[in-house]
Amino acid sequence: MALNDIQFSGQQLSELFTDQLTILSINAAKASVAENTIQKPGKKPVSFKGKNRKGMLWVVHQPDQAFLSDNDFEFLSQIITACKMNMDDIALVNIAAEKTPITEIVNELSPKTIILCGIEYQQLPFKLDEYIITPNNNCDYFLCDELSDLRNDKAKKTKLWLALKALLQL
Repeated sequence: MALNDIQFSGQQLSELFTDQLTILSINAAKASVAENTIQKPGKKPVSFKGKNRKGMLWVVHQPDQAFLSDNDFEFLSQIITACKMNMDDIALVNIAAEKTPITEIVNELSPKTIILCGIEYQQLPFKLDEYIITPNNNCDYFLCDELSDLRNDKAKKTKLWLALKALLQL
């Protein structure tokens, strides 16, 4: 096979060109812009880290960070790795920086599992008990303490791990 005969799928192209992909057809570009304008008039998309490949949403509340502190990010990475996933499999949203209600974030990202770390009760879409898996609208919600608290408390860390094992069937 010659180098010019190699064909890539849409997913392979999106992985190769993560920053920007230029559309060569001007008509296709105009149609794409029009669709985006119609779909979300005046509304900015939710900013998140990761690619949300497995529909797992981690919502944190860290007002002084864009997403997470370095220590919390490293801890989250360890948790995700222990779950046999990587950061591409999740969507990480800092609700303090995003300033978007959780219900809108859930509607836009359509996760199957939602882990809420350090979220205040008034920000929740409905009543949740801490460290209890709560199904609602085809999603499983799990409310726990901030990652920094989990990192330093073995009992809380164990509760999170048991919930993740149940949610992900590990």
